[in-house]
Amino acid sequence: MSKGFYAGAAASWAWERGEGHGRVVERFERRVQRTIGGKRIVRKGSPDNPAYLIDTGDAHVLKLGSELHRD
Repeated sequence: MSKGFYAGAAASWAWERGEGHGRVVERFERRVQRTIGGKRIVRKGSPDNPAYLIDTGDAHVLKLGSELHRD
């Protein structure tokens, strides 16, 4: 279930190298596709579990609300 992140909100998530951190850029309550780092990334956002485009400062990531927690 989404925690209701909004544009500009700080968020973090588990990552293979520890924990990732960034700021929400955009929220999607539908399927969304982006090319990030040369790879096609798809998330199936919904009203109950939106997808979020997040700026890490070095790159962008696409995560579902269920993967995120507040920073």
